[in-house]
Amino acid sequence: MWNVTKEEIQTLVSSIDYSEVLTITASEADVVAACRTARMYGFRAVVAFPQFLGILVDELAGSGVRAQIPVGFPCGGVTTRVKCVEAEEGLKRGASDLDMVMNIAAFKSGQYGKVRKDIEEVLAVARPFKVPFKVIIEIGVLTDDEIVTAAKLVADTGADFVKTCTGFGPGRATCHAIELIKEAAGDRVKIKASGGVASIEDGVAFMRSGASVVAMRKHLVEQLERIGWKGKE
Repeated sequence: MWNVTKEEIQTLVSSIDYSEVLTITASEADVVAACRTARMYGFRAVVAFPQFLGILVDELAGSGVRAQIPVGFPCGGVTTRVKCVEAEEGLKRGASDLDMVMNIAAFKSGQYGKVRKDIEEVLAVARPFKVPFKVIIEIGVLTDDEIVTAAKLVADTGADFVKTCTGFGPGRATCHAIELIKEAAGDRVKIKASGGVASIEDGVAFMRSGASVVAMRKHLVEQLERIGWKGKE
C-alpha cells in the first residue's frame, strides 16, 4: 500500500510520538484513551500538556511508551527560567521525554547567542534525568538559510533532536526541510518530523529523508485500522 513496505510501516509505528491530545481542549478521558491506543500499537511516546502528566505516567507505566511534555509552548517566548522550571517540574513528576521550543523571536532577530544560551540552560536541567531532549525550530517561519543555521545551532548545544514544528504555528514538516537539517547537522543530532503529517506515506517519506521520530494524530490510527494492522496489546 502507498508504495511503502510492511517493514517501513512497523518502523514508523514504533517511532510515533502520538500527539492527538496535545490540544487546548483535550480532556482527561481523551488522554487516557490516547495512552491506551499508544500502548496497543507500541508507539514511541504520547505527548500532552503538563497538567495531564500524572495520567501519562500512570497509564504508560511498564509499557515502554514515553510520557512526553512540551516546554515553552507555543513560541518559546517565555523566559529561560520559566522553561527550566517547566522542565524540572515535569521530569521530577515522571516525564520521560521533552520537546522545547527555541526562542523563535530572538532567533528571527539574529540573537543566536541568546537562543543558544536558552537551550543550553534548559538542557543542563534535563541532562541528569537522561531523557531525550528535542528543540523545536518552527520551520514554517524560517527561510532555508535560517533552517540550516538553526539546525547547526541546536546541534552545537548538544541537544538530541531538531524538531520541525510545534503544530501550533504556520507551516508543516517537509522532506526538503528534513534534508536541509540532515545536511547541516549530519549525525550530530536526530530529527523529529512534526506538523501536518497527513498519512503513513508521509511519515515513511520523512523517515526516508532522515527523520527518526514522527509526530502524528488520530488519522494514523484510522489508517492502521483500515489496513488491519495488528497492535502489540
